[in-house]
Amino acid sequence: MNPTQKQFPLNRGASRKQILISYRSPTVGVARHRFRVWCRWVRWVARLQPKNLLRSLVKVADPVEQHLAGILAHWQWGLTNAFMEGLNSVFSATKRKARGYRSTTCLIAMLYFTAGKLRLLQF
Repeated sequence: MNPTQKQFPLNRGASRKQILISYRSPTVGVARHRFRVWCRWVRWVARLQPKNLLRSLVKVADPVEQHLAGILAHWQWGLTNAFMEGLNSVFSATKRKARGYRSTTCLIAMLYFTAGKLRLLQF
């Protein structure tokens, strides 16, 4: 084992820990810096290792760099996609329960009832 491998452990835990530290950053500037440092670290360590060993980490680093502005929106405005994911889950459950509607209009109406928390009259 060479000194570089001792200084930078190559297990999933080390990389995961660095990403979690980035998400605990107090400001946008600190988070931007930590994400960029992590992406550089992944590429640097990947060059020192056998060709396919860290390919999955490099595949993660590419979209992190490409979508860094959107990731940093979490620190600027507190935005997440949690609400939209929740709606998608509710809509998917509604579609599964019905196993298909006669028309698109019926499906849309049922989604409005479900998402709007409206109650159907029961006779």
